[in-house]
Amino acid sequence: MNPIRLSETSHHSTLSISGARKDIGDSAIIFTHSASGRVPIKSWKTSCDEGVIKQNLDFSCGAASLATLLGGYYGQHVTEQALLIAMDKGTGRASFDDMARGLSQFGFRAQGFAASWEQLVRLKMPVVVYVKHDRGDHFTVLRGINSETVWLADSSAGNRTYSREQFLAMWQTRINADGLSGKFLAILPANPSITSSNAFFTKTPRRQSANAKINLAFRVQP
Repeated sequence: MNPIRLSETSHHSTLSISGARKDIGDSAIIFTHSASGRVPIKSWKTSCDEGVIKQNLDFSCGAASLATLLGGYYGQHVTEQALLIAMDKGTGRASFDDMARGLSQFGFRAQGFAASWEQLVRLKMPVVVYVKHDRGDHFTVLRGINSETVWLADSSAGNRTYSREQFLAMWQTRINADGLSGKFLAILPANPSITSSNAFFTKTPRRQSANAKINLAFRVQP
């Protein structure tokens, strides 16, 4: 969730990071004064997209968000294309009602809610949220939240974290709504045999920018 981004080098280049030698690739050889060994590493893009179904079409953020939530939280593999067919919207952007109708074909029920930030932050499960992104309508998955930080598993941008203020600027789309300034879609299995994964959602999300505060000194080796 919080990878350290390294500058691009050739496959055979090495980096010296805090006294360790690191090969760029799928794994790294680490040398210290007391031990050495190979450890796995991930690229920035791989970490950003981990667990996220990326949308294939301009209008398919809703279907991709549902596929991400169903797969990551409920362990149900449902493709973006299958959800688009179930919602039967053609090239039109889906609504929460369309999503709820489509999900019924896969053994799930869904309900849209208007909510305040205080209600949203009390959630203990992932939901699909409606936001205004680049001035356009967009759906994304709320994967983690606390009083200061929001983690979104986004079908366009991948895993991204936001401050409370940044998120509210996107999510508060309801005007004069008596405090219920945003919307989300809650999804539950109709079949009690379908279980959820606690690993997909967190109440302690960490800002990706936190890594920028780590003091790393590195240099390219010949």
